[in-house]
Amino acid sequence: MIAGYGSKPVFQYKFRPLMQDQRVMDGGFCVILYENRILSFSTYDVHGQFMDELCFSLPVRVIQCFYGLLRNAASWLGDTPCDLRGASVTPYASSFAFDGYEPIRVWGINDLLCQPAGSQAGFFTRHLYVLFEDVANLFAESGVRMTLDGFTWDTEKIRPFRKGQLYSSGRQNVI
Repeated sequence: MIAGYGSKPVFQYKFRPLMQDQRVMDGGFCVILYENRILSFSTYDVHGQFMDELCFSLPVRVIQCFYGLLRNAASWLGDTPCDLRGASVTPYASSFAFDGYEPIRVWGINDLLCQPAGSQAGFFTRHLYVLFEDVANLFAESGVRMTLDGFTWDTEKIRPFRKGQLYSSGRQNVI
């Protein structure tokens, strides 16, 4: 089976700069975990056009642990507003999608994390950030490092492949 075809996404994270200036060198990235345990990493140029995609085959337990994290977050995740914004204009946006829940867009997550304790946007953003960190830690066990604004991998632990390649038992085979 080719990564992403015939399998539904169970987690998606997108990071996108919104303002173009000299400091913005790219158009962000998107990470998608599919139910077949393939992790897809796509990059975009400054105009938001697709540039490249790499895939990673993760261990079976990643999906089991991921759904455990979702079960733990169920008490608040369904109540999270789909659009979380701070008071100030932000140069970037993050969006999160979890299987069974509406996608959530967060404008300036770092600003929202600093909101006062009584802030609804701050409350949900902090919970969302903890869930994101838990998912990132799950990926890190396999050698993939994901942060709010970056993505890397440890070539000693995991090797990427392209969608044009088949995978079997976590090994890549070039067609």
